[in-house]
Amino acid sequence: MGKEHSLTIKYKSISLIGSKARHNQDAYAEFQIPGGYGFAICDGINGKEGGGAIASKMAIESIKRQFRNTQFKNPQKALTNALTLANFQLHDHVQKNERFKGMGASCGIVLVIEELVYYAYIGNVRFYILRDNTIYRLTRDHTKAQTALAQNKINEEKLESDPGFYIADRALGFDKDVNFSVCKQPISMEEHDMLLLTSDGLFKELTENQIAEVVNDPDASVDFMATNLAQKADQAGASDNITLTLMHVFDPEKVPFTPETGEKTEIVEGKKGIPRAVWIVLGVIGLVALLYGISEIAFNHERVTTEQKPQKSVVDTQPKDTIKPARTKDLTKKKEKEPQGVKPEFIPYKIEKGDNFYRLGIRFNVTVQLLEKVNNVQAKRLRLGQRIRIPVKAIHKVEKGEMLSTIAEKYHTPVKDILKANKLDDADRLSEGMLLNIPLQYDDKISE
Repeated sequence: MGKEHSLTIKYKSISLIGSKARHNQDAYAEFQIPGGYGFAICDGINGKEGGGAIASKMAIESIKRQFRNTQFKNPQKALTNALTLANFQLHDHVQKNERFKGMGASCGIVLVIEELVYYAYIGNVRFYILRDNTIYRLTRDHTKAQTALAQNKINEEKLESDPGFYIADRALGFDKDVNFSVCKQPISMEEHDMLLLTSDGLFKELTENQIAEVVNDPDASVDFMATNLAQKADQAGASDNITLTLMHVFDPEKVPFTPETGEKTEIVEGKKGIPRAVWIVLGVIGLVALLYGISEIAFNHERVTTEQKPQKSVVDTQPKDTIKPARTKDLTKKKEKEPQGVKPEFIPYKIEKGDNFYRLGIRFNVTVQLLEKVNNVQAKRLRLGQRIRIPVKAIHKVEKGEMLSTIAEKYHTPVKDILKANKLDDADRLSEGMLLNIPLQYDDKISE
């Protein structure tokens, strides 16, 4: 990953029935996969005669079984296969039992593999990331209200007050052919990121700002923050189950060493004391060392006295110009060679549905803070249709016969970064006269 230390995560999952709920219809799973960890949360939906708890447990067991028994190279395909199989099994169960008609489950899956985070979901299980004191929602609910908004039947202002805001219109088990969402690009983890996968019981009771306030505590453990989140939602009068998995990204090399409980540590017990014979031996050794030290001091004092004058004459006869002041010149030369930084160009951009500074930052290799600074707007205050500026390294006009690898080499930018910034599937789609946005690199120094 190009980092000095590899990042890892601490995590905590918790599930509460909710103070006003009668049964827990949520289920969650934590499982290991090659190179990392997997997490899943399912929120059961009742059919004609209940069955929500059965649905969530069936889906969770199917997901765990799929990842436990299958080796994969492509995480997005693995997520697709896991949700497809879970839907098939749940839908098949519903079709064979008339009393479970309408039963299903919202579901979210997160895979953390070698500092990259992949996710997929259906229904209204949400996935958040808290980075640099700002919370971002990476999912869009599959609910009746969200569908009405997409069809222009309601506007953005009435979305949260709509009766269908928490009612899933897509879920595992509803239909034979399932339509779910899978991340197009993985998220690169950064130290101190907080990742949150949660059922709707949490965000029904707490706003996103309230959630951010709880998890934005550098002195609290992930266990404490996860428990605190669930309890605050419960105390707010939870009418639904509350299930969440909280993940904290950290650098293990920077964490102070703490001995494990089972670690062997030698302890000297004060009551037993040191044997008398040992004290006698130590006393003799100490006395010999003291006598030797005194004689050595006397000898050195005599030697210094006799050699003081010759030593002084030697020092005085050394030419003064032997002291070399060249270091300051060398340092000055180094400073002159330091790079002046990249002066970015700016491309205009119109905020579309699903856009936020975090996603744009991933696409163009810039930080949220830089986007906020150049646009003089906070990330959380972005609006649909708003026009902003995005900094890039350069805007390149493709010449006849020019290859993307040549362009990438010219700007010292990876081919995959140029493809990502310009939403190109492959390098063969270049045409003469095409304008390519050359993205910055995260380690570029930006000149003002």
